[in-house]
Amino acid sequence: MVTSLALRLPAVRLVEAVLVASVVLFAARLLVPAWPTPFEGHGERFAAMAADPFAFDGAFPQRVLWPLLAHVAGWFGISATAFSQVCSGVLLATVHAFASSRGAKRLDALLVTVAVGASGAILVYQRMACFSDTLVLAGMLGAIATAGTARWFWPLVFVTALAHEMVFFFTPWLWCLRRQHGGGGLHDVAFFAGVFGVYGGFRALIALAGGGAYGASYYFEHNFWVPYGLPALWALWALVVLVEFGPLLAFVGWAWRAGELTRGLGGRAGPWCFWLGVLSLMVLAYDVMRFATFAVVPFVVGAIAWLDGPRRRLPFVVAILAAVVLYPWLHPVPSQEGGWHFTVAAGHVRELMPRLMDRDPVESARVTWELAVRTWPIVLGAVGGFVGVLALASLLARLAAGQRAVCGLGDDRTGWSGRDARS
Repeated sequence: MVTSLALRLPAVRLVEAVLVASVVLFAARLLVPAWPTPFEGHGERFAAMAADPFAFDGAFPQRVLWPLLAHVAGWFGISATAFSQVCSGVLLATVHAFASSRGAKRLDALLVTVAVGASGAILVYQRMACFSDTLVLAGMLGAIATAGTARWFWPLVFVTALAHEMVFFFTPWLWCLRRQHGGGGLHDVAFFAGVFGVYGGFRALIALAGGGAYGASYYFEHNFWVPYGLPALWALWALVVLVEFGPLLAFVGWAWRAGELTRGLGGRAGPWCFWLGVLSLMVLAYDVMRFATFAVVPFVVGAIAWLDGPRRRLPFVVAILAAVVLYPWLHPVPSQEGGWHFTVAAGHVRELMPRLMDRDPVESARVTWELAVRTWPIVLGAVGGFVGVLALASLLARLAAGQRAVCGLGDDRTGWSGRDARS
């Protein structure tokens, strides 16, 4: 059964993960320099909370994990923005350790970590400093790694919720992970009830103390794009996913087609529940730049599975190089998180936004159509990009099939994914 990363890996591999993460993060900063100040709005609030995390004031004092860790880092002279870089390094180290725990060879674990470092999962937060999202992403990879042991899995979910409660939107997916590994019974019901109960009690105490300005009611009162504007928002999210991951998405497509996402993300319903969790985030918030980074979870699963086959490193390296070349072109201005295509589209969205306030279905349809007309070159480019990704995924599938034929293999379920399926 799958246990925690720390229990599966010897200390030398954990040290190796930290060293690799440090080097990859340094290289990422050459591609997109780290922003010297906290990101406007939420980033500034997180940085302010770090001064006294136990004051439990501000807009969202329940997200205490990042401010608490940043506060401790401050004892050693590490600023809030520098700690934001540390969190990106934590995500990269988790990716490397995750790959190693799945039996990936050292070079393959390095390649997967480099690929993540060249994607929006890291580069978005070079500009959007002082967010806790990288800790959430690391926690989700840790959830996959610990899915075989309830006593590790559910406490990790709780800790991740202290970084950001958005993890609860993925509850169906988390349940799929546990069921895939023999859980999902009364034992897990009790664990989940305990986790949710303790978290709910924590939130209740904060509310009684008068802390928090962004409760659930705030979001429901201000999500004027729901329900009729959601398709447009999801389309913008898909655009940013394409921009932030580029050709690397082909390995997600291949992994889904090959069944590797099914085996790595919680069984037949797992991938669907994961994407449903991402899309449901946009019922309450429109931060598509951040939500696009969640594609890193299926990418890491797919990338490890791809590199598990023979003679597959060259296509993967080519994809990384293509991503590195494309990223500066798609993000010519570092302050334009989401890329210049999204910046153009978002400008039109802001202009058209007042017409969505009444939540009229006819007017919302008109706004969506007008947005598509105004941005038709971007729409066509995005469609072409996804067609290209699907074509690359199909090419990878043919390449994998040819390799199996040459090697005399009848099934591509080798390596860590096959072992997990049998466990």
